Amino acid sequence: MINIFQPSLGEKELNKIKEVFDSNWLGRGSVVHEFEAKFAENLSSNKDNFYATTCCTEGLFLAAELFNFQPEDEIIVPTISFIAAGSAVVDSGAKLVLCDVDKRSLNATVKTISEKITRNTKAIILNHYGGHPCDMDDILNLARKNNLYIIEDSACAVQSFYKGKACGTMGDMGLWSFDAMKSIVTGDGGMVYLHSNELMEKAQEQCYLGLPARSTSGVDKSSEGDDIWWEVQINRPGRRSIMNNVTAAMGVVQMDRLQEFTDRKKEIYEAYDNAFSSIDWINIPPKLIEGCINSYYFYWIQVTERNKLAHYLKEHGVYTTFRYWPLSRVDYFPGNNPLDFPNTEYAAENTLNLPIHQNLSDNDVNKIISLIINFKAEM
Repeated sequence: MINIFQPSLGEKELNKIKEVFDSNWLGRGSVVHEFEAKFAENLSSNKDNFYATTCCTEGLFLAAELFNFQPEDEIIVPTISFIAAGSAVVDSGAKLVLCDVDKRSLNATVKTISEKITRNTKAIILNHYGGHPCDMDDILNLARKNNLYIIEDSACAVQSFYKGKACGTMGDMGLWSFDAMKSIVTGDGGMVYLHSNELMEKAQEQCYLGLPARSTSGVDKSSEGDDIWWEVQINRPGRRSIMNNVTAAMGVVQMDRLQEFTDRKKEIYEAYDNAFSSIDWINIPPKLIEGCINSYYFYWIQVTERNKLAHYLKEHGVYTTFRYWPLSRVDYFPGNNPLDFPNTEYAAENTLNLPIHQNLSDNDVNKIISLIINFKAEM
């Protein structure tokens, strides 16, 4: 079966993990700091604004705490978002307000967001769908005008840029994912960006037991010169959601390979574009806004017989899917009528994500293209 996502891991990652084993320190330490620094450098950003954590979902729940979501607050989330975005809002007690998306890019727009803004709106949780950047100039202007926080769910946008600025670094908070299916993988893991140094310090304490962020050695302070190094004081209630040196070791090596991965995915993305752009029954992703760079995490087509095509491809050894199932169709989230979101409904009925990862061979790509083109003839 040709997988839709697939990691690339090998000797270099194993050797880096062995270094961690040999160091005899597996917890959060110098390798995590190295990963944070490499990640920040790749985004032309300051490493002090980045903090590695257990997953992107942790970052979404952390956002609700850092920005103090309250029951009277309304948080706007695009319908095409990962379920954790909706869950984080609901768990905080704030009101989840869904907005529709553009039917082709599957991103929220100024129009769909502005239709949902009220005097109680506090924040917008954006999703750069599949690494395709939102139109951030207009959205940031809208947020400033209405005094709203912008939280960028950039889980799929590890190397996406909007007019020279990295996705995830333009708002108040950005989040990335490194799970087993992402552009770079650490097994599980995530990264948090915060524009505010004050909030970064709070986030570090929240993620590490409430311990003072400026502490260099965690619970045991033996390296800090205290006479009694086992004394513990905290600044706030906290939990343990930190990345460790073992997972960060994979991330350090994966960062060195990221450009190679992205270049290959770009080749596949362009091969799909070239093959499908002139076929009248297939809609392809829209062109990027001028000055933007894609991470090429998703490639999607839109066809009227999507379900039949998905089964046809699966029968011929090609796995496809649709990401993300609309939050407006998730029964757990109350008061959301799918009929209120026409573009989302179109996307949910017609969109199919195709395999796109660096391990695909040219033969794999050609097979996928040929099967899709032949599908109509065999119907």
